[in-house]
Amino acid sequence: DDGSITAVYFQSYNNDNSIRAFVGTFMGNVTILFLTPRKTFEYFTSFNIQTRILRGRGCKITNFVERPGTKNILITSCDSRIRLIDPERGQVICKYKGYFHQQSIIRSGFSHDGKIIISGDEKSFIYFWDAKTPSDTSVTAKNIKRQLRRDKNDCYYRFRSHRVRVTCATFAPEPLTDREGFIKEIFATADQSGRVKFFLNIRNDMIS
Repeated sequence: DDGSITAVYFQSYNNDNSIRAFVGTFMGNVTILFLTPRKTFEYFTSFNIQTRILRGRGCKITNFVERPGTKNILITSCDSRIRLIDPERGQVICKYKGYFHQQSIIRSGFSHDGKIIISGDEKSFIYFWDAKTPSDTSVTAKNIKRQLRRDKNDCYYRFRSHRVRVTCATFAPEPLTDREGFIKEIFATADQSGRVKFFLNIRNDMIS
């Protein structure tokens, strides 16, 4: 049982700036700890990232990141899944699928407004998902079929940005403009050879 720590993230929450820590391991275990007033850590909960692909053997956690405007945490792991969790309950809200990630240290992230998830993968692509979870969408005749699986999102856009695996993709912290219903935002990608590229994404802010 390899308990090696592969990712750590600290989050400020509540109005009193309380701190909690997220610790991920090689075998896919996630532990949430509270920082006490005495500057010691107090155990809150732990869980394992389960996957049928690895038949319950767990998978390496490679990144944690907070979704802007919420306290939810995005977890990147080596089973070709990205998971959004509710840290208060320690439960998965939604899984984002489609990219290939089984070995590398890959870091996913959000756009400045938390509406888009971005990630590289081991086949040199950049992936984008709508970060809205199925449970955020009201049930209508058009989307009731997708509501049957409220915890999965396998709809994405991708393009090949490098010739080798892309280990990091991130949006700039602020957009360039926000006029006439359009947002222009820069994002950067980096691959295992050290090559870094910059791109401009233009999207309609009216799309929720």
